[in-house]
Amino acid sequence: MQLKHEYDATIELGIPLTLVDTVIEYDDGSIEIPALDMLLATVAVARVLVPIQFVGTEIRFLRHVLGYTGTAFAEAIGLSEKTVVSRWENDKTRTGGYTEKVIRQLVLNLLGDRAPGIDIGKNAIPGMRILAREASEGPLPMAFRLDKRAHPDGRLQDWYAEAA
Repeated sequence: MQLKHEYDATIELGIPLTLVDTVIEYDDGSIEIPALDMLLATVAVARVLVPIQFVGTEIRFLRHVLGYTGTAFAEAIGLSEKTVVSRWENDKTRTGGYTEKVIRQLVLNLLGDRAPGIDIGKNAIPGMRILAREASEGPLPMAFRLDKRAHPDGRLQDWYAEAA
């Protein structure tokens, strides 16, 4: 068993993600990603705080992390036309500014407390100016590491933070 210095988790997670000093590789070649639920929430929260328009794979990732089907996701963000989520995820159409903010706020509302390593700040989404981009640019690459910090009660707590 050894700790891998860098691990590309793109295939497992569906978006470009590098894990630094986090993944455990066993002698049989299998891997373990500690606190996977926290990692997924942290990546989702970190991504929605970056004011750059989503591409399809990022919307699919967010929907999966939230645990929604396409129909349930459409309902959660107030869409009457359910097939639009599929068109976004396949980069057939793009989300608009208001819809982007609704998606971002939904992610923060449902996952923010599961991502203790991310400072969300007050009113992070309403005042955000989202920069447009082409779907051909692909999803934003990110890197995270698992750290420990002191919990208010004095015990050490695991948390994911963006790797520098």
